[in-house]
Amino acid sequence: MVCVGDPDYLKELERYQKDFQGSLVDLRKRANSGEEQAELKRLLQYWDAYMADVKLVQQAPPQKGSALPLEIEEHLDRLVTQTNSVYQATLASMSSKVEGSRRTAETAVMVLWVVTVAALAISILVSLLIVRSIFKPLAHLTEGTRAIADGKFFYRLDTSRNDEFSQVARDFNKMTSRLNELDELKKGFVSHVSHELKGPLASMRETIQLLLEEIPGPLTDKQKRLLELNLQSGTRLTSMIGNLLDLSKTEAGAMEYELKSQDLTPLVRTAIAELEVQAQERQVQITADAPEQPLVLECDGDRIVQVVLNIVGNAVKFSPRHAAVNVSVEKINGIPESTPDRFCQLLAGSEKDGYFGLVTVSDSGPGIPDSDKEKVFEKFHQVKQGKKIAGQGVGLGLSICRTIIQAHRGAIWVEDNPGGGSRFKLLLRRGDSSEVSVPRASLPL
Repeated sequence: MVCVGDPDYLKELERYQKDFQGSLVDLRKRANSGEEQAELKRLLQYWDAYMADVKLVQQAPPQKGSALPLEIEEHLDRLVTQTNSVYQATLASMSSKVEGSRRTAETAVMVLWVVTVAALAISILVSLLIVRSIFKPLAHLTEGTRAIADGKFFYRLDTSRNDEFSQVARDFNKMTSRLNELDELKKGFVSHVSHELKGPLASMRETIQLLLEEIPGPLTDKQKRLLELNLQSGTRLTSMIGNLLDLSKTEAGAMEYELKSQDLTPLVRTAIAELEVQAQERQVQITADAPEQPLVLECDGDRIVQVVLNIVGNAVKFSPRHAAVNVSVEKINGIPESTPDRFCQLLAGSEKDGYFGLVTVSDSGPGIPDSDKEKVFEKFHQVKQGKKIAGQGVGLGLSICRTIIQAHRGAIWVEDNPGGGSRFKLLLRRGDSSEVSVPRASLPL
């Protein structure tokens, strides 16, 4: 039992009362929730009631050794119970704050993810726009560079942009314009010089021919041989000049064709007949294998003769002595299996015309490497195989041949001859002169 009259007890009780009063002040400052404030308010009421009774006891203190008044004990019990209620309310408030903080954190994380994804999407979009703004003009510049490399000096870039690429495009267009001017000057010069040389060369050949016929007077064997060599050189030079003129026409897209129904076999035999003298001089035999039935095609006869002359002439020129050059003409109903893919695509669907005319020229010369089989049809390209062959041209004949055949919507290619050498193939469509799509002029090179 506690003695209220004990001085030590009263002193200790006073100290506890001050500490509890300070704790109540701190709780009033920290209470946030309504439940905390309500419980704390009730606790303060109980505390005030307790303190009031304590003061009454202190004013009339009981005798030493007596117990606490019953009212004080009841106040203490209520204070203990209410303090526990305040404690529970504080715990509930703290749990609520923790839950709120957790939800806030989850919301913050979700917002952060949304912002991150949005920023990533925006950065990707901006990057794509930047790449597109750079890639598109670069692609056009690359395309223009390839066009210039292919000799298409008419190509121009778009200069409507307002950035560094626009300045590059303007400089590029100035360059191509200047290159086009130089190319036109070159073409005009070649065409003019070639045309002007034809007249004097023709006169020289006629003069040499008259001398060989000994109209002015008799000649010695040595003089005849020298004049024959001059005539051959003049003929070869005339052929080169003719090729240069044809090149000028094809580059300008001005080479015209007169397409009409013609038998292919007589055209091939005409070309072979023109090469008989050359073949005899080189001791090369030309054999022809052609069908007895007419092989009628829609073509320009003179141009086809020119193509066959060039191909057979090359075969004779590059074949060794005592060799044979075989020229075959066939009528076939489909595209040959050996036709290159690029021509198969161009000729696809043409089987409806009924048939094709195929001319094959086989020789036993040195052959053409695989790397040069397509390049031989390019301008000024010559296959380098050891020493230069006498009478070798400047590399224009096959380029002109391909242009002529393309104008006829046909195909020309070269492959290896199983017996050694090369085998040129010329595929012509039957065609129809009533078709409006039949080309009347070549495309510019």
